[in-house]
Amino acid sequence: MFAARAGVILTPREILREAYILVDGNKIVDVRLEKPDGIRDLCKYDDYILAPGLVDIHIHGGFGVDLTYSRIKEILELSKRLPEMGITSYIPSTVTDSFEHIEAAIKNINEASRVHAGSRILGIHLEGPYLNPIRGGAQPREHIRKPSLEEFERFYAAGNRLIKRITVAPEIDGGVDFIRYVVKTFKVKVSLGHTDATYEQTLRAIEAGANIITHLFNGMREYHHREPGIIGAALTTRNIYTEIIADFIHLHPATINLVLKCKGPNKTILISDATPGAGLPDGDYILGLNKVIIRDGVAKTEGGSLAGSTIMLMRAVQNVMKLGLSLKDALSMATISPCNAMGFKDVGRIARGCKADFIVLDKQLNVVETYIDGKRIYERNV
Repeated sequence: MFAARAGVILTPREILREAYILVDGNKIVDVRLEKPDGIRDLCKYDDYILAPGLVDIHIHGGFGVDLTYSRIKEILELSKRLPEMGITSYIPSTVTDSFEHIEAAIKNINEASRVHAGSRILGIHLEGPYLNPIRGGAQPREHIRKPSLEEFERFYAAGNRLIKRITVAPEIDGGVDFIRYVVKTFKVKVSLGHTDATYEQTLRAIEAGANIITHLFNGMREYHHREPGIIGAALTTRNIYTEIIADFIHLHPATINLVLKCKGPNKTILISDATPGAGLPDGDYILGLNKVIIRDGVAKTEGGSLAGSTIMLMRAVQNVMKLGLSLKDALSMATISPCNAMGFKDVGRIARGCKADFIVLDKQLNVVETYIDGKRIYERNV
């Protein structure tokens, strides 16, 4: 058992100053203002901020690793790098491809999730293959197809129930019925994306059980004042969560402010949507079957479509703070909000009974140390 004292501790409900976290094994057993009795091992962070570890629920890779096509060893290498970025848990996202390639990715990620090496794998997110080709973006159109319950059941079995989410275009044939069946039968979260859905089609998908919008504004029907489409439904439907890529490339700062005014931090999720070139210099990389060209930090396909981002999640937190958001609200969008959307109860927050996953930040919001399951697994070299 040990305790950590920090100048600032961010809990789900409040900001505590000069407070303590008490850790036993891999769990947080108490958060308090008073010094715990009988604690010999006390870590002091009086000039620092203690925050929950970041949770990225939409990431395709980084540092040269492609989570759809990499081997188990490479996936584990990425897991070991992510704590440097403050990410203590993540959900690998796959891209659209043939059944064989997606199945292989699912099996590799499942095997990697069994190894405790760095950032924790919470599940698998299938971004496709049941999308609308006219809104495919960087997703390979030749492999986009109609929903198949039989195929999804085979995916689910291959992942040993690790699939926690799938992105679907609800307007394609059988889309709403597929959403209803997947949510009810497998308890898998369904998000809506790469879609040309109208406002009414989106509402039907939400009624069927979809609860997240995949990277709002990107890869979907544009907003129109007489047909607000999926964007209008997302911004005005109370219980739907919305992902945003806050890199100031995918969305203008004013657009991010619009989302926050409509949804608030509790229903807005920061994601990286990071691709294999994230964390690397400008150059030519591969995302799925596509060549991705990164110039000035912007990733595009050869056809000119945006191909994910090159940022990691902490940069998104820092970016929304530039728009006037408080540290507590900005961090909640990368911790509590994604966990609430996914139904994860014991990660993404500093609270009694939760996993002892937290990060130590300096006043410039640089990651100084990272703890996962109560163990310090990253410490910045000074």
